[in-house]
Parts: sequence; C-alpha cells; structure tokens
Amino acid sequence: MLQAWVTALGTASSAATLPVTFKCLEENNHIDKRVVTRFVLPVGATVNMDGTALYEAVAALFIGQMNGYEFNIGEIIVVSLTATAASIGAASVPSAGLVTMLLVLTAVGLPTKDISMIVAVDWDRIRTSINVLGDAYGAG
Repeated sequence: MLQAWVTALGTASSAATLPVTFKCLEENNHIDKRVVTRFVLPVGATVNMDGTALYEAVAALFIGQMNGYEFNIGEIIVVSLTATAASIGAASVPSAGLVTMLLVLTAVGLPTKDISMIVAVDWDRIRTSINVLGDAYGAG
C-alpha cells in the first residue's frame, strides 16, 4: 500500500488516488477485483471519510476549548454525529473538510470565524492518507 499512501500524500485527494489503490490491492495484496475493489473502493472513496470525521470532531472540540466552552456529553455526541454526517457529504477533493466543518461548528453554536486558526496548521494530506488506507482495509 506504500504507493497508494505516497500518492495520497502527494495529491491530497482520495479520488485521484483510486487508480493507484486499485493497483496496490489487486496486484500487491491479491484482492479479488470483480466484487471487492471495483465496488468497495469507489464507494469508500465517496462515503468513507474517516480521517475527515476524526479531524472535524477534534477541531470542533479544540475550537470550543479555545473559547472556554464547556461541552456536556450531549454536545459531544452532537459534534461526533455531525462530524460523521458532514464527512460523508464531503467531496473527495483537497480541503473539503474545512468547508463541512462549518456545519459541525454551527451545530453546537461555536464561532465559525475560528476556522482561520485551523487553516493555518491544516495539512489535508494526512487526512487523505487515513481515508485511503481506511478504504483499502475495508476492501481487504
């Protein structure tokens, strides 16, 4: 999976990494292409954005703590569910998670202007590599 991982780091796009991921799973890992890779990987690249979901939830909690906001258990659950739903709706293009983070922040009433703090240190390539490897594990 090294080629797919390096491609994900280079492109920051799950969709752009699909051909390399197909090759790695079929040739290097001998996964059956008829059912698993030709069905699971495209669906995973579209829907399975686990790196983005984790990123959005942690970033929302960080922004809340930065503003002195105390989360109760219900709000943490709302942040988790909203981040998961927003990541499913995120496109497979670079930095799409920053756009959907607005949904997560407004769901619990956090200021959206603080996304600028996240943009300064955001490196989308790590999220993309987690998404691509998660898709590959799901296909395996």
